[in-house]
Amino acid sequence: MSIRVSLQGKHRVVLRWASIILFTTLTACSGGSNSDNTDSSSGNNQSGQNNNQNLIPEGGGIIRITDPSSPIFGAQVEIGAETLVNAEKITLTFEENLPAPLPDEAVKSGAKQVSKVFVLNRDDSTDFGKSVAITVPFSVKDVPADQVPVVIYWDETLKTYSPVAVRSIDRDKGTLTFITAHASKYVVMFIDLLKGNTAPDYKSLTTAISGFDPATDSFFIHNFGSYDSPGGSCFGMAAFSAWYQNAKKVPSATGLSALWKEGNLNQEEDDQVAREVVGRVYQAGNQKAHIQALNDVSAAKLTRQLADRRTALSVIQQFRLTRQAQIFAMGVAGLTGGFSQGHAVTVYAYDGDKQQFLYYDNNFPGEVVTVPWNWTDGFGQTSKNQGFDIFAFASFNSAYSGNFLNSVYQAAQNGFNSSFYPKISISTPVATLTNPNTMEVIDENNVVIEGTVPRPSSAQNPTAQRYAHIYINGTWVAAADLDQTSNRFRYTLTKLPNLAGTDVMILVSENKKNWAGGFHAFRQFKIKVANQFFFQNMGFETGNFNAWTSTRRTWSDATEINPSDKSVVVSGISYDPIATDLPVPLFGKYAARVNNEDNNFHISTLTQTAVVPKTKNPTVRFYWSAVLEDPNHSPAEQPYVEIVVENKTKGIVLYTKRFYSNDPSYSGWKSYRNDKWRSIPWQLVDLPAAQYAGDQITIRVVAADCALGAHGGYAYLDVEE
Repeated sequence: MSIRVSLQGKHRVVLRWASIILFTTLTACSGGSNSDNTDSSSGNNQSGQNNNQNLIPEGGGIIRITDPSSPIFGAQVEIGAETLVNAEKITLTFEENLPAPLPDEAVKSGAKQVSKVFVLNRDDSTDFGKSVAITVPFSVKDVPADQVPVVIYWDETLKTYSPVAVRSIDRDKGTLTFITAHASKYVVMFIDLLKGNTAPDYKSLTTAISGFDPATDSFFIHNFGSYDSPGGSCFGMAAFSAWYQNAKKVPSATGLSALWKEGNLNQEEDDQVAREVVGRVYQAGNQKAHIQALNDVSAAKLTRQLADRRTALSVIQQFRLTRQAQIFAMGVAGLTGGFSQGHAVTVYAYDGDKQQFLYYDNNFPGEVVTVPWNWTDGFGQTSKNQGFDIFAFASFNSAYSGNFLNSVYQAAQNGFNSSFYPKISISTPVATLTNPNTMEVIDENNVVIEGTVPRPSSAQNPTAQRYAHIYINGTWVAAADLDQTSNRFRYTLTKLPNLAGTDVMILVSENKKNWAGGFHAFRQFKIKVANQFFFQNMGFETGNFNAWTSTRRTWSDATEINPSDKSVVVSGISYDPIATDLPVPLFGKYAARVNNEDNNFHISTLTQTAVVPKTKNPTVRFYWSAVLEDPNHSPAEQPYVEIVVENKTKGIVLYTKRFYSNDPSYSGWKSYRNDKWRSIPWQLVDLPAAQYAGDQITIRVVAADCALGAHGGYAYLDVEE
């Protein structure tokens, strides 16, 4: 038996081995049986040139199985340069049986296993640095010449099958080649969609992925280009949306479009976490799998009709085998071959009655886009008239694993510890001592905004002119040039619209008219006039109650305990444990909680008194919210919250709100735990105080248990410092 392994780069030699039992080491061949699917002998080193026989060197290699008697004769694994970080053991073995039953729809469709189950193993559990190409034998006689087989792999984490893209099919040799970014179990499958006919019964092809809807399963943000992908991030967005709907939406019932909407919920410019997700997914792909798929279609030299049939049949089979949304690659044919304008979308249904595929296009979030296909005419024009005339089936598994996408998702849910994009450093105005994202100026007129943005070393257009798109309170106002040498920009805002806090967004890109063209960086902050907010530690960013008085008493005993043993400064970025959609803190790292959910007659109070300064536009500004148990007592006995702002000098109440649990005078109650708890979302108090210069102003927040002692209630206080 002869086994040949070609090594690439500096390791380029040829080794020949002889063995009765196949072993996936440097020789990288494999075999298997029903009882023991891995081999255990490496054979004899006839060349004697390499003592490190069990490792694939980091330079890569090609593993070929050349023994005609092997059940997987013709199998081959191409491991390219930059695929491995270090030399490691790579094994390819096989199993007879599927790792798990197929979905019911696949079984009912007559899905047939037409190959062994190929098991690719490696020492490292992460994704390959570059995708590997695997050629495997399959039963050609079980796949009619006018149809195509597909490849699926077993996702051990999700306990489901997932699609893999086939690069080429060689019916003469009885092999096909697919690409993957990770080790797993792979198998060639086939569903006879023609059922012996010369053309399909279109109605029988109707297939839809249950629950997928662009209204809920698309990104809220549009497709955008960045410094490392000026043409767009379509494949990353299509891949993540296809994975998320199956991996996260089904168990959580939360669609992708609801995630990572920051600040203004109707505006995407401030959704930086979503851009971080897309940037990481695109960059980690290391090669655009949809471009590879389009190249493969072009290289196959098929007629347009046959190429379209292969794509359509592959997608419909994968729908039924994996129950997942798939990826369409689309392009525009070149005059001399090849293609241009590659694009990737998430396809989720075929409607046989209308003879069209339905897909989510990341250029059109939330919309249903369609493209017709039938056996005779192939693909037609999309409902958006996009001009595509080359179509291919692609898979995110060609670029990364579901485990990698899950790691990005988890990091996004935690807010990311660092940015994929360059940092915008603001030199003018200067940030406050307590909040790096709040800048202060002395005068509201002619406010200069100046900063620098480094150019990433991996930028595809390293000499492109860049622009800082300036948004004021959510509205675009200007695109300031970045100096090519200093990377500095400067913009002068004639007047601050909001002296207490004007919102500024800066998005840097290579396009003067659109931030989404070659996006580089994002920063959002507020600019306020100094000395307006005269209360101290209003956002509790000291991590304690400095400058505040915290007390506690009971309904029957007015004796105060100072400080309250029921009130605390809470930290971290999370949500209230009872009102699970109430973010706490609202700003920064800290917020005050007055009282707690314990019962037993507690009434807690938080107060601070300050003198209104003789400055321009002094303001009393803070946010409060409340979470109260609702025992349905009489109004006087219910848990309650009370917020008071009072001019102590003049004896004037400037603001007062008092609500008992489920008080009908407040219409925005939210309910939790089977209507046993209620909440009031964050409420803004914003009071101009210039007319009270020199007077003492007191803020008082009270939260109380019920008067009968068995039910609790508490309030929160916070502000952006």
